[in-house]
Amino acid sequence: MPATGLDMAATAATFDREEGFTQAHAGLRVWKTVDDMARYRGIIEATRPEVIVETGTKWGGFAAWLADTFPVEVITVDIERAEGRPDTWPRVTFVVEGSSADEAVVAGVRQRVAGRRTMVTLDADHHAPHVRREILAYGPLVSRGCYLVVEDGFADLVGTKLAQQVGRQIPRCGGPLWAIAHTLPDNPDWERDEAIEHLTPVSHHPAGWWRRR
Repeated sequence: MPATGLDMAATAATFDREEGFTQAHAGLRVWKTVDDMARYRGIIEATRPEVIVETGTKWGGFAAWLADTFPVEVITVDIERAEGRPDTWPRVTFVVEGSSADEAVVAGVRQRVAGRRTMVTLDADHHAPHVRREILAYGPLVSRGCYLVVEDGFADLVGTKLAQQVGRQIPRCGGPLWAIAHTLPDNPDWERDEAIEHLTPVSHHPAGWWRRR
């Protein structure tokens, strides 16, 4: 899957050092570059979802930023509660039930978002088989005109250091980019937003910004 317009060296410089992609919101860590947070701001302001589903919430910082910055409810999913993550946050529902790809977890999220304008961001297990299951499970929850964001496709493009951080088997089984390439491009329900990708030359999510037709 081509990562058009991406400055590989500049992106790698942010990806290889935790401080390069660690922000903070209300005392909570947010693992996002400032460039990608600007992309999120742009698509949310343009499409105005009522609810955002986030898989892989970690410390909850990004979910808190979303809920504090935009008029949305955030529903998060994670396999465990990270140390330091708050138990509650205004307009954030933390769902710690297990794997984001488990059918029971997906069904619970589907019930919570029913009837509302919905956006989804996938930032859980980055191995290709898991990401593909997430795309197939959560993609149908995205409302027309809203976005499915598949994070950290840059992991498919880098060497050993990154592979060890985001998933030891990515060099062998593929990561988010592999899952995207084998799931979204030929699906008429989705269109890739390359304009958002080209907002800056630095992004951890190449080919990861998809709008529901």
